[in-house]
Amino acid sequence: MKRHTQRSAPPRSARLALATALVLGSLALTAHAQQADPLAGRQWHLLNTGQAALGDTLPVAGNDLNVDGLFRNGIRGQGVTIAIVDDGLQIAHPDLAANVAAIAGKNFANQSNNPSPSNPDRDNHGTMVGGIAGAVGANNLGVRGVASAATLKGFNFLASNAQGNSNSNIEYSWWDGAEVADVGVFNNSWGSSPGNPSLPLAYSQNDISAYERAMSGTRGGRGGIYVKAAGNNHDNGYWEDSLGNGYETCSNDTKNRNTGCVPAGRDPRNNLFNVITVGAVRADGVRSSYSSTGSALWVSGFGGENGWQRQVVPGQLAIRYDPAILTTDVTGCAQGSNKNASLRNTLDGDQSAIDRTCNYTGKMNGTSAATPMVSGVAALVLETNPNLSYRDVKYILATTATRNDPNRAAVTLADGRVLVPGWTVNAAGRAYSNWYGFGVVNAGRAVQVAENFQSLGALVDSGWRTTTRTVAIGNTSAAAARLTFQVANGARSIESVQLGFRVNHRNTRQLQFVLISPSGTRSVVQPAFTGIGSGTGGVQRNFTNWDLLSSNAFLDENATGTWTLEVTDVGQAANAASRGNLEFFKIRVLGH
Repeated sequence: MKRHTQRSAPPRSARLALATALVLGSLALTAHAQQADPLAGRQWHLLNTGQAALGDTLPVAGNDLNVDGLFRNGIRGQGVTIAIVDDGLQIAHPDLAANVAAIAGKNFANQSNNPSPSNPDRDNHGTMVGGIAGAVGANNLGVRGVASAATLKGFNFLASNAQGNSNSNIEYSWWDGAEVADVGVFNNSWGSSPGNPSLPLAYSQNDISAYERAMSGTRGGRGGIYVKAAGNNHDNGYWEDSLGNGYETCSNDTKNRNTGCVPAGRDPRNNLFNVITVGAVRADGVRSSYSSTGSALWVSGFGGENGWQRQVVPGQLAIRYDPAILTTDVTGCAQGSNKNASLRNTLDGDQSAIDRTCNYTGKMNGTSAATPMVSGVAALVLETNPNLSYRDVKYILATTATRNDPNRAAVTLADGRVLVPGWTVNAAGRAYSNWYGFGVVNAGRAVQVAENFQSLGALVDSGWRTTTRTVAIGNTSAAAARLTFQVANGARSIESVQLGFRVNHRNTRQLQFVLISPSGTRSVVQPAFTGIGSGTGGVQRNFTNWDLLSSNAFLDENATGTWTLEVTDVGQAANAASRGNLEFFKIRVLGH
């Protein structure tokens, strides 16, 4: 399909100047601004003035992507291709078709280049995701994408009828396939959760090297922008075995403590240096109930909650009535999220007074919804400056993000010891949170910085450094197990840190793992009392090796000096004998 042709616009420098003026000033929602996309006024994530949305709880004004000024001035992602790596993309959707590439992607069910779902009632997720990132703007239809003039491609490796090996299909969609040669941004609104989520996944250093080398080579050697969902397992650890039997591995104790059931870092791909891992935030700027947390997070987008309305479905939990995300849905009223058989708000069904097509849904949520918002902002950044490397884009998104929920309280033990901090300011002055990463992406600020951004320069990679020694794990700071490694001639400005470790312990769920930088910044890389190390049916399941974790809390600190992994058994009784040991620690520090 041919790209939607935009009307002529002022030169980019002039548009950026205009957009910057709007970014720095206050924007009021006007009927004129939303006229070209009838449902855009309800897309609070684009511009939030506290207006009525789908859902009974009003959004809190100001919690948005700061993207409206860019749209008004023609900065809409033109010339940038976004791959929707998902379960399909309905390329004939009226609000997507004009933005779909002529070679529309890859269908892993029939090997064609048409990624449209053959079972749209089941495989509608990618169409919702695609609309958030790149639904056509200013076309007098429905909604608007964050990058409303970007080009879209679909890669349906998650389709219910997809053929072949899943890992091979991911690699095809990320770098191997001919169809990805012109892709700049890769959106991945999915997670990896094979087997029991209470145990870490194996991931070798060879796996890490192979992935990162291939990803760095895309986009003409500048590296594609790989954006990935953190996961929706803060409040659950549900999984199914190969027989379809379901298990909830997250205990009520974990849920009540609010330490998180399955952290974002449990998915190894969320820890890859090339990946931007995304958390989800509600319309009031606070973490969405489900959004997985951890030191692997880079930034956050908006995921909302459920978007239900009491007049349609009364008597539900209050959280159901918080706004979700409004986006495209597979067409028609018999399939997808918006269908006559499943009415949840006043947009649903063919009798809706808002829109009767059922081509849109106001119930999209999850880190799946937050991720394409970041992908859309990345496309706006690349339109502004296509010469940026993937590291440049990551850095810009982090350093221009909005610090939301600034008073987020730490999760602590009864004695005051911190399990999960709120916000931490490192030695370089960078604020970081295991709940939000560096905060919510801010499109206006990111584009402003991107225009004249000076590249970070050559990557300084310490390589993997390892130390092996058996140290007993105690229950106090004085008795904690510590392994250290000295990094010499490291990066002057850290971008990210990867690590792994091995323990031999009788209750790994009660272990608190903290990485300490040479500057003294403490990053909780795995808190105690999560669902990791829990069991099923009351049977304890302890882990031994954790091959790959990451921490982004040290941005711009100096890497040179002593790095320490500190492990404390916070569930151990006072003065009790040690229940196990820390045996191995490896670390890799990357920066410039």
